[in-house]
This record gives sequence, structure tokens and C-alpha cells, in this order.
Amino acid sequence: MSFGGGILFHLLLVSLVLFPNLGNISVPGPYLSVIIARGDTSVEFGGDTSLSCALSNPSGVKQVSWERVRAGDDAETLATFSERYKDYVHQEYVGKVTITASFNSSSIVIKNVTFEDEACYICSFKLYPSGPKRETLCLTVKGISEITASVNPASGSDSDVTVSCLAKGKPTPILQWKSTEKDQTLHLSGSNNIMINSDGSNTTTSYLKLPISQFHGKSVECVAQSDNVEKSYQISLSGKNDEVTNNTSRRYITTVLVLVFMLIIIFVITLICLYKRLHGKQQIPFHLNKVKARCTCTSLLKKLRL
Repeated sequence: MSFGGGILFHLLLVSLVLFPNLGNISVPGPYLSVIIARGDTSVEFGGDTSLSCALSNPSGVKQVSWERVRAGDDAETLATFSERYKDYVHQEYVGKVTITASFNSSSIVIKNVTFEDEACYICSFKLYPSGPKRETLCLTVKGISEITASVNPASGSDSDVTVSCLAKGKPTPILQWKSTEKDQTLHLSGSNNIMINSDGSNTTTSYLKLPISQFHGKSVECVAQSDNVEKSYQISLSGKNDEVTNNTSRRYITTVLVLVFMLIIIFVITLICLYKRLHGKQQIPFHLNKVKARCTCTSLLKKLRL
């Protein structure tokens, strides 16, 4: 044996003494598997998003599942794939989540995304005998879910109206008012109120005080902006004066009808009294025979006033 060969032999011998199990070490297929996850992790409110994952070596895979984890909550299973049940979506997510899967890849589509869908989604491959392998994708939801406006009488003023606008979204919506007539931004006369919602979004409310004389028959526009999403709501101010006019007309007609009705009653009573005076105790027409007391214009008019 040469000198170099002797050194290698002694090194091998020392290695076997120090690490007796070195020759039995092997790396099974599943341990070499790598999960590749991808998807649309930032989506606008109301849209759909797709998340997928793939396992490089599916050897030993028994089940594939998708779970959702929100901050402070336990993981909840959305959908699974197995040899026995194939594609399975849990009952409460049917119509909301769809799954397409095999033992080496899986994808889910989340439809009509809301702020409550913002969470981390875990793709899990259950391998035998090594155990599960997981990969996580965290979803962010942005946008404006709601915008509305209304007109109300201004407090302590008959010549002004207060227009309010409400927008719900994430990040917090910023509100501006624009005049559709002059195409210019209006100055707010009130402050914006911001409220945090349970789904993680924020609601911004803004108030604008406007003179009826200047804006009657015109429209104003509330513009909400959240990140790169913008929505607007246009509202007409003609309804306020029209409503006042209609109410005034209705009151006038009602008053006239009441006066006419009262005059008719007085006229009928006068005729009855005259008839009684002329015919004494004869039967009174118009089926008034139930009135036994002597009728006088004065007494009937007093009863009418009561």
C-alpha cells in the first residue's frame, strides 16, 4: 500500500470509529421536495384572486389542503384534496372558494374578495412518513367598498342644507367635494370623521354646508380616494326646494278643503234651522229625526265650534 493510500485508509477508519452510522445515512425523496408558491397577493375589493403551490417531488403525498389564518384567530380549513374525496370545499365556502388540485400541485380561487378575506393562506402537503410541508401566501385587500351621500336641512338655518358623504375602504379613504357646475374643489365647512370597522377597513364621513339659493337645481360630487382607487357619488340639491314647495302646496290645498267643508256644514245647518222655524214640529228631512231637541242656529253652531 502506498503512502497516500495508507493515509486515506486511516482517515476512513477514524471516520467510521467516530461516526459509526455514517454509512447508513440516506436522503429520502420527500425531504428533497420544495414547495413553490405564487399568486395575486394584492387584490382590489370585489375582485377575484388565485393562489397556487406546487411540490417538486410528490412522493408520499396523501392529502393537499388550504387553510386561512387571520391575526388572532385559529387556522380554518377552506378546501382539501385527497385520493378518497378528490376536490372538496368546506360547506361554508362553497361558491366563495374553488379548488383545483393534484398530489403535486394545487390552486384556489377566492371570488368577490372582501376585507374579511385579508389573511394568510397556507398550502399544506401531508406526506407519509415525513409529515406535512407548508408554504404561506399572505393576501392584502385594498379599495373602496361603499360610497354614499345624502342631503339634510342645516341645523339652525332655513336657507342652507348639509350634504354628507360616507366612504368605506382601505387604506382610509380621503374625501373631496366638487361642484359639477364650476368643476372646482369646494372648501369643506365641517370636519371629517373616521371610524375603524371590525373587518379592518375605515369609514370616512364628510359634511358640507351649502346655501340653497346658490346651489338649488345643481349637483355636487363627493370624490373618495384610497391608494390608487377612486370612486365618486353625485347628488342633486334640487330635491330640497322641491320638497318644500310640495309641502307648502299640500298644506294650502288641505286648508282650502277644510274651509269649504266647514262652509257646507254651516249652510246645511242654516237650511235645517229655517225649515224647522217654518214648519214647526214636522219631521225634519235628511234623516235627522233622531234629533229631539229643538234646533236653533245658535245651538248648532255652538256644537259645531266644539
